[in-house]
Amino acid sequence: MFSKVFRKVPAALIVVPMLFAAFINSFFPKFFNLGPTSSSIASVDGLNAIISITLVAVGSQLTLSRLKKALSRGLTLFISKWVSSIVLGFIFIKLFGNKGIFGISSLCFIAAISNQNNSIFVGLINDYGDEYDMASAAITSIISVPIFTFLTLSILKVADITPSSILDLALPILVGIFLGNIDKDFCKFLGQSQKYILVFLGFSIGASINLSTIIEGGLGGIILSILTVLSAFLFTVPADILINKRPGWAAISIYTAAGNAIIVPALVSDLDKSRQATRAISQAQLGTVVIFTSILVPIVVGLWNKKFGVEKIKR
Repeated sequence: MFSKVFRKVPAALIVVPMLFAAFINSFFPKFFNLGPTSSSIASVDGLNAIISITLVAVGSQLTLSRLKKALSRGLTLFISKWVSSIVLGFIFIKLFGNKGIFGISSLCFIAAISNQNNSIFVGLINDYGDEYDMASAAITSIISVPIFTFLTLSILKVADITPSSILDLALPILVGIFLGNIDKDFCKFLGQSQKYILVFLGFSIGASINLSTIIEGGLGGIILSILTVLSAFLFTVPADILINKRPGWAAISIYTAAGNAIIVPALVSDLDKSRQATRAISQAQLGTVVIFTSILVPIVVGLWNKKFGVEKIKR
């Protein structure tokens, strides 16, 4: 019975373990501090290790035979999201200034719409995508690190950037590309392993989430979550449909916020002391966006695919 319900949830392999771990962390916070083994799953280092393993598996699917189509799909999503982030960020600043509206600052708005939880994207690909979509996740993973957000903030003159983290992101992907291209069997093995890795990735993400963040983020965090998902329909969904000739679900899938979006206000406030006062509320709002978009986007994708007749793939 549980497995039937489980399969009906979009991106269930990552979303269900994430919510389960978030529930444990919210009501039984000491559970993840029993010792080094339990605490490591909830640590930043533990999460980063699992993310690196995921990126190796994702990179392995970017074989030479899939390169052209995967690059086309991935770059279309990447560029259209970046353009959307810059355009919407510019409009937001012009209309509301850096202080923003409803307690949502320009920094918070840009950090939310320019970020992406690539793990949710991979989870949805596992449900609805093909091998080219999976390979394209190596391209879209660029959006999932703060460097992309900082570059957007820099273009809009909201913050400066330090681009060294690009290499840090690229290494596991390059290792995966190398392994996937030297041996077809290894490529197949790593591709099939992703559905197992996603369960642990989801649990590790959830172990660092506290559901009380939704209360702290308040109405501003909820509004920002909705705006983040709606921003997909400005450029990215049309680009996916018109350029990639795809149904558009992949475009919606990259409008979730990753957990690292929460650190952006802290990093920016270290560079610009005038933003220290709004640091706490910005982090709370982005925490709400991380939780809400991780739940909302799979639901929207499921409804979108139901309308356009895209069915789940049995793997």
